[in-house]
Amino acid sequence: MSRRLVNVTLDNLDDLPRRCRRCVFWELDPVGGERANEVGDAGLEKEAWISATLLEWGSCGKIAYVDGAPAGFVLYAPPLYVPRSVAFPTSPVSSDAVLLMTAQIIAEFSGGGLG
Repeated sequence: MSRRLVNVTLDNLDDLPRRCRRCVFWELDPVGGERANEVGDAGLEKEAWISATLLEWGSCGKIAYVDGAPAGFVLYAPPLYVPRSVAFPTSPVSSDAVLLMTAQIIAEFSGGGLG
């Protein structure tokens, strides 16, 4: 069983589960997120966010592969790139922090030590 951990890029973005690939909860402010979901371009917004974050800050996530299949992922970024974070009572987050936005191990790979 081979395991590999790689940075999230535009080339492997489609390896994220469909639900996450189209979710922009953290990436957009509440109004922008609602608009993206209504118009149906949330996947494009996610791609644009990944691209901008990669260019301006660097790697904003990792994908774990087991035998070539995506087995889990994590997305993270500084608060400047996570507009939704200001909507929570724990705001503001220190500018030198990195927010863990989401993490998931795909169900068929759970219990294998990836988490």
